[in-house]
Amino acid sequence: MTEEQPRVGEQRPGGRAARVRSAVLEATSELLGEVGYEEMSMEEVASRAGVHKTTVYRRWPTKAKLVFDVVSAQAEVHIPMPDNGNLLEDLEALASDVVANLSSDGGFQRARTLVAAAATSNELAEGMHAFWAHRFAASTVVIERAMERGELAPDVDPKLIVQTLVGPIWLRTLLTGEPISTDFANHVAALVAAGAASSSSPRKT
Repeated sequence: MTEEQPRVGEQRPGGRAARVRSAVLEATSELLGEVGYEEMSMEEVASRAGVHKTTVYRRWPTKAKLVFDVVSAQAEVHIPMPDNGNLLEDLEALASDVVANLSSDGGFQRARTLVAAAATSNELAEGMHAFWAHRFAASTVVIERAMERGELAPDVDPKLIVQTLVGPIWLRTLLTGEPISTDFANHVAALVAAGAASSSSPRKT
């Protein structure tokens, strides 16, 4: 399949490179939700995105690198860092966005297939480790703002608080199969906010 060429004098909004990247990432996300990581092929991604497979391989030389780009882009768009002026509302917003992302079309399948595939693919595992390290580092700004406002003690562990917030959501998604919802996210956020505020010196590990 060949890529559609613009008419003479026509300019694509955002540029051709941005449009190609968007199409490929969207196609990859859809296929991860439909067939899973192991069954997804770069050729199938190219076909669905309407580009030549060499275009995909030139930008993403391996499937793992492509998937890393997909999950990173989705997290940036769908799970922004909230700044509502107080810890509880920020944690509620963050947890609710995680729930919404996992509950989106194909969200559960994408999460489960990537966790399973990372157990057998070193490259994918490394990519997912890098993804989580980046996301936790970005999320800690929510806790640091609460510390600056005096809502939390200066010696709390920001990363541990964020991990405690998202842990129950992922546990239900990957292990128990119990439903996740905005109400559940808010309940977890309330417990975490109360626990973090009442603990003046949490143990760091």
